[in-house]
Amino acid sequence: MTVVSDTSPLRYLIFSGHVHLIQDIFGHVMIPSAVDRELRDAAAPSVVREWISRPPVWLEVVSSTAPGADLSKLLDQGEAEAIQLAMDVGAEFLLIDEHRGRSVAASRGATVIGVLGILLEAYRRRLITNPLEVLADLVGARFRLSPRLIVEFEEQVRRLS
Repeated sequence: MTVVSDTSPLRYLIFSGHVHLIQDIFGHVMIPSAVDRELRDAAAPSVVREWISRPPVWLEVVSSTAPGADLSKLLDQGEAEAIQLAMDVGAEFLLIDEHRGRSVAASRGATVIGVLGILLEAYRRRLITNPLEVLADLVGARFRLSPRLIVEFEEQVRRLS
């Protein structure tokens, strides 16, 4: 399976202690150079910087073609490069959370999944027993969600229970 990730899913799952879910579900994951730089940035939480300083074997940093001007104008560099890399390698999934990035990626034919989708899949596979507890960990890590998304997530969890 070919999977590309933007910064946000990695950052918040690392920070909340649940990054193993990405490997458990997807196995090998690629990130573009800009995402690597964002994870190493001094503004990133120290636990994230420490994690990326010794990346796991399942994470591969890949140079991709430069994103087109249209992507670069709409999105930050990490999102633009992640979408470009996903298109270049024909990724089955693009892990991305930001609304604009998800919309742009979907309009280009990418299948997007965010942190909440990762949690639901982990719950379906019984990798986690309480996705609402993991969500609370993410919110504690300053993962931003609208109240509507939280309600929708809770409903999806109930349907899977």
